[in-house]
Amino acid sequence: MSIVFISYRRNDSAGYAGRLADRLAKEWGEEWVFRDYDDISPGQDFFMTINENLNSAHVMLVMMGKEWLTCTDESGRRRIDDPQDFVRLEIETALQRNIQIIPVLVKGASMPAPSDLPKSISALAFRQAIELTDSRWAADVEKLIESVNPLLDQNLEKQKQVDGKSFNRKKIALLISLGLLVFGITWALWLPADFSGHWYFDGGNYLRIVQQGSQVNIEHIDPAMQKVYETGEGRINGRWLEFTLKPIYTDRFSYSGRLNKSWNNQELQGELIEILSNEKSVLKLSHTDPKTTR
Repeated sequence: MSIVFISYRRNDSAGYAGRLADRLAKEWGEEWVFRDYDDISPGQDFFMTINENLNSAHVMLVMMGKEWLTCTDESGRRRIDDPQDFVRLEIETALQRNIQIIPVLVKGASMPAPSDLPKSISALAFRQAIELTDSRWAADVEKLIESVNPLLDQNLEKQKQVDGKSFNRKKIALLISLGLLVFGITWALWLPADFSGHWYFDGGNYLRIVQQGSQVNIEHIDPAMQKVYETGEGRINGRWLEFTLKPIYTDRFSYSGRLNKSWNNQELQGELIEILSNEKSVLKLSHTDPKTTR
């Protein structure tokens, strides 16, 4: 497991993150430094791997270039405003677990103001930052290493003291508590999410999902006509729903789809595939009826 966790956006500072990771790996060893591009193998669960490495991290380095805050998704929304944005989730988790966070500024970037950030990570704005410049790269990285070393030493010394204690009742109780905590987190992550209810498209049409355990039945309804146009069924795996849909009034088309439930439980995002043509379209649904927000 990693001790130093590097958080970054690939289209903002991937080159700098790789360069820094290589230098830190030489200083502390590759097993101590985590960054997603190198350390998540094909087929691994992205969220689970990041979560596991944050469990063991003592320090998080948040690399910020000039586009870190303003980078947008396909719909033009800032990525940092998306509750499912992995950078945001990484920082939220680190703040919740009281992991030491050090902002690392590159390409002349400056620290965001608290008002520029989602409330859940606004505390990041008050962390002391370190700047890495191209002209003074080696010296700046040495300064960063000098700042991190005492934090690592403190945590490693605490770990040695724990490891050197005798196997007594307190340690047994601690191990049992940790086991229950890990079991609870694992169970919560794998327990089927609740997809039941009405999920609205922007135009007002909605999917009515009836769930029993991990199985669901789906109807695509036009509220203006009070008609069901498509029906289907699906299966839930954690926070993902995989399903099929078939139109009622024609046999020409059939669809398969995949939806992910957001961590605030208010949105579904994914894709729909027309099986015959393999044509894909983006799906985004909300638990809130758009008519009530106009």
